[in-house]
Amino acid sequence: MTYATSVAAALLAALPAISHAQDFSGAVTLGYGDSDVSDVDQDITTRTFDGRLDVGFGNGFSFGARFDRIDGSLDGVSGDVTGDLFGLGLDYAFGNGFAVGAYWEDASISIDGVPGDVSARSYGLSASYETAGMEFGGYYGDKSSDLLSGIDAEDYGLTFRYNASEQFLLGGNFGRTNLSAGGTSVDLDMIGVAGSYAFSEQWAAFAGVSRTSVDLADLDITTMGLGVSYDFSAATSFGGIASLELARTEADLGGGDGSIDTIRLGFTIPFGANASKVPLNSVADSILNPSHAVLSSTVLSAF
Repeated sequence: MTYATSVAAALLAALPAISHAQDFSGAVTLGYGDSDVSDVDQDITTRTFDGRLDVGFGNGFSFGARFDRIDGSLDGVSGDVTGDLFGLGLDYAFGNGFAVGAYWEDASISIDGVPGDVSARSYGLSASYETAGMEFGGYYGDKSSDLLSGIDAEDYGLTFRYNASEQFLLGGNFGRTNLSAGGTSVDLDMIGVAGSYAFSEQWAAFAGVSRTSVDLADLDITTMGLGVSYDFSAATSFGGIASLELARTEADLGGGDGSIDTIRLGFTIPFGANASKVPLNSVADSILNPSHAVLSSTVLSAF
């Protein structure tokens, strides 16, 4: 049994214990985006579904799961492009602020009418330390894919989150995916910072900026997003958050550049005491809750 299979099996084995969980929290977001690409007449339309689940068992162990789907289509062009990310995580908190865990993620891209898909799996270990409203984390893992045959691939990164108050949240991350083969290596680096602020029980604002760089290709991708949300739970019996975000992605490849301007709409249903109210289809969430691979985090940030 490979290391990847062992990690995945251990995480899946924890699923039956969810029935004994003492704490549930998470959120789901339905999203829609309309993107205008520079120098291209057609717009890109995206439909997204994002979900998060965190389960605490009251004995130090906690289980997490995420699912992200993006369906994108170019006006006037048949065949949608679909991207999926599915992740599982199992953590143990020692009670003194320190925690360790293991994770497994699978990301795939498929095109209508084209048989098969392109997929990659990430798996590894994580650790974190929490104190005074601040949480510092790190992870290290390997990657496998049919496309990466003969290539060594590693993922590692750092995360930071600061709950300054019930109204203000600030966070950031740095991630690197390293690919190497035959004495040649390439680094995909991503760094981002994001935050949210609640002006009242109903209104909140959120923002984020991330930058992905590929050293071998002299490629930089910068995504910025600014949005507002309205929480209906105080005014109705049904809890839900509507959001609007304006995002811009700029790409610079060897001196040539291009941009994508996007309007994103979202409807988020949070549940549990620890649920994040930042829309899961936002640039801010892609930074506050990044995946463990630079490429998938960059796609989630841009779309």
